[in-house]
Amino acid sequence: MKTTNILLSVATAALVFTGCGGGGGSSAPAPAPTPTPTTNTLKGDIKANKTLTADKVWYLDGKVNVSNGATLTIEAGTTIAGKTPNSFMVVEPGSKLNAVGTLAKPIVFTSKKDVDGNSADNKAGEWGGLVLAGNAYTHYSNNAYEADPSVKFGSSDHTHDGDSSGDLEYVLIKHSGYEVEKDKELNGLSLAGVGSGTKLENIAIIGGLDDGIEIWGGTANITGLYVYNANDDSVDTDLGYRGTIKNVLVKQVNVDKANNHDSAGMEFGNDHNSITTDDTNATQPTIINYTGYIKGGGFYNKFDAGFKWINVKFVSEKSTDQELIHFRGTDSYDTGAKHVDGDVCMKDTAVALNEDNAYSKSNSKDPKTTKTAYDYFASGTKQYVGTGTIKLDDDSCTGADEASIWKGKAGSNDPLEK
Repeated sequence: MKTTNILLSVATAALVFTGCGGGGGSSAPAPAPTPTPTTNTLKGDIKANKTLTADKVWYLDGKVNVSNGATLTIEAGTTIAGKTPNSFMVVEPGSKLNAVGTLAKPIVFTSKKDVDGNSADNKAGEWGGLVLAGNAYTHYSNNAYEADPSVKFGSSDHTHDGDSSGDLEYVLIKHSGYEVEKDKELNGLSLAGVGSGTKLENIAIIGGLDDGIEIWGGTANITGLYVYNANDDSVDTDLGYRGTIKNVLVKQVNVDKANNHDSAGMEFGNDHNSITTDDTNATQPTIINYTGYIKGGGFYNKFDAGFKWINVKFVSEKSTDQELIHFRGTDSYDTGAKHVDGDVCMKDTAVALNEDNAYSKSNSKDPKTTKTAYDYFASGTKQYVGTGTIKLDDDSCTGADEASIWKGKAGSNDPLEK
């Protein structure tokens, strides 16, 4: 439901009530109409502590940068709206965003078009997105956010792994994504070198032109994540990220590329074959209770990234070229960082899956190697570690508890947009 529609519904209900009197007796005075929220515009740097109140719609005009150790607090029920596609918010290392909504009063990041009632459901690309940056461990020594190189993040050691970039609860991000230049895009939510002291719970990301969420390095944990209609990857991690993402529901609607690797339910990368990594320092997210409804790729493993999978389920809707697991890079085969610690199920609604069509027999964008996902995951040459089993043509894994995951709608776990 759009913000303006909510306000109009309340006002209309008030008018109907006052018009339904009876008899000639005096009637109770009509309730005052709900006032239309005033607006305020944010632009440039926020260098001191500031609170955004719920009685206003707060517009982002271009880049809004929380820096200088400042804490930006957002009240429950507040709407923040990007005016243009290149309007976005960055919380720099050392600063914090405390955006604590509730089930009844979530905090909404969206576009001005949405606030004005001019945006279609799950439409993407109407404003930039939200970026949290921190100083937790990240591959490479001088990391810069790809869509805005002025944003530096990460550390070469683990001193700041427990740092906090704030607290996000019941936060909805809609209509996001902006391509600054080719292959350099703003995502719905970007986490860059963010530490495990950051609280991220009940996050819904709907209608992203690029990734739903992308994480570069750091140790942030997320509990309760809904990604709907990310046009590229739904969950993307890179540069040595090590955290836990638990209770995840992904639904692809419009994908940028319906091939076997781009626009994936999960994409994990590491270091462009330039760092020697192993099970101790490779990208290795722990994914617990994940369900992905897939129209593009299932899992795209770039370079020597790893994972820890526990109760993961992909349900594909592809009639041809399934290849739900795909590799890229010469060292994607060699890492010891891939763990199947609980069962993983893969099912296609049109074609029976087997080892020949579930695992790619090619290696994306790297002709120097013949090592493929098929070679790695096929039963005769299984390389991953752990006690879990990968089950093909099988959807018996429970995956996410879909009914319990918040999907962006105020006051309900029902989907906000379908």
